[in-house]
Amino acid sequence: DWSSDVCSSDLNIMTTILRMPITNVFGQGDYSATLHLGSEKSPVNLLLDTGSSTLVVKSTTYQATLDKELTPSTAVQEVNYGVGGWNGPVIFTSINIHEHCHKSEHPQSIAKNPSMNLSNAPVALVHSVKQSKTFGDADGILGLAYHHLNKSFDFSDYFTEHKIAPALSYPWPFSSEVSEDLASFKKLMWKYPEHDVTPYFTLLEEQQLSANKFAFYSKRSAIHINESHSHKENKTPAAILANDPLNKGLLILGGGEEQTDLYQGEFQSIKVEHDVYYNVDLKSVQVGTSKPVIAEPLDQKHLKSYFTNAIIDTGAGGIVLTAEIYQQVINDLIAYNANFAQCLAPFKEMSAQLVGIDIDKLKLEQWPTIYFNFVSEPATATTAEKVVQLACTPETYWQVNTPNYNKACFRILSQLPQWPNQSIIGLPLLNNYYVIFDRSVHKTGVIKFAAQQ
Repeated sequence: DWSSDVCSSDLNIMTTILRMPITNVFGQGDYSATLHLGSEKSPVNLLLDTGSSTLVVKSTTYQATLDKELTPSTAVQEVNYGVGGWNGPVIFTSINIHEHCHKSEHPQSIAKNPSMNLSNAPVALVHSVKQSKTFGDADGILGLAYHHLNKSFDFSDYFTEHKIAPALSYPWPFSSEVSEDLASFKKLMWKYPEHDVTPYFTLLEEQQLSANKFAFYSKRSAIHINESHSHKENKTPAAILANDPLNKGLLILGGGEEQTDLYQGEFQSIKVEHDVYYNVDLKSVQVGTSKPVIAEPLDQKHLKSYFTNAIIDTGAGGIVLTAEIYQQVINDLIAYNANFAQCLAPFKEMSAQLVGIDIDKLKLEQWPTIYFNFVSEPATATTAEKVVQLACTPETYWQVNTPNYNKACFRILSQLPQWPNQSIIGLPLLNNYYVIFDRSVHKTGVIKFAAQQ
């Protein structure tokens, strides 16, 4: 059983490798892991997101008032994810993450329950119930990207000017009129000193609790509903859905290549071009044997903020292509088989993801693999540019038995409104591979892909 807990402590090095079970049932297809916060070790299910950097939790889940280790600050944060967002105070408390290791499974391990413990670590709290809906049924987000995306603002001067006592961001001192409008609150924040907050995973590495890499293993980008679930009158409880092997995955903190039961063959590496997001250079997208669709470079006006024309994002339940690439992929699919048109038509609208199409209209064996070509190594004066080709199969860019049994959803989407010409490479491609985010290589890291076992 690939999802069983296995202790992986390397006794020859200071760092620990944790092999964590994860599930996609709390994030509507996005994967979450369980961390424990504060003196009460409150369990929180946090979405694993390489497209952001903040560790943020709902204040309704983590009972901050009971936490004897909580230290407030004068800092506030605000994050907008393109779909949903939040603001709130930055507090400091302990964070514990551990695997449940059985001695019989790994008797040579000194630690019965390997863990990574941080004290006085930064956590953002979402005060608003309305904003908490951003996380679905999860309790927040664990951002796994770099520090540039984890900005906070020091409101000491604001608290003095407005005679707020204590002069701290927790308890949250702002009225709903001030804080609920995220756009206007963001303008207010930029009037005050800004500094980056060190992200959770970076702290693990800096404190030598983890090597500077983690790995991700997943099967799906949408919750799998089996036949037994479909007969229930009410919504199937998350605990039942989480027992479905297709709704499970693994996060390996501090390791990767040693997990040989999860992959086969050689790794292919994509260079991380910038350490903001996991920025990569997408060259083209190809439907089966059709002519490759060229991915244009990022528009010049967006270079300072977005850097490259694609990112690798574990927090994206679909593959979001630029409008031009998306339309050509759709055209190529229909040219491949005219009958595909009626299956694809509903998914021009995001709302179709909540309904799906009847599965008997979809004959997956007729659909082609879609290939994504990325820069592995850029060209130099003496060497040509190296390109890595990754395959996205019909079984992952289509998700069957979702959102209900005998339904199916197409998980390739078109560019979000107000988003630059940058493709977001999410779970439907990652589901095909065992993926290592190795941040220790070069200056900015590489992402390594190997076929799953």
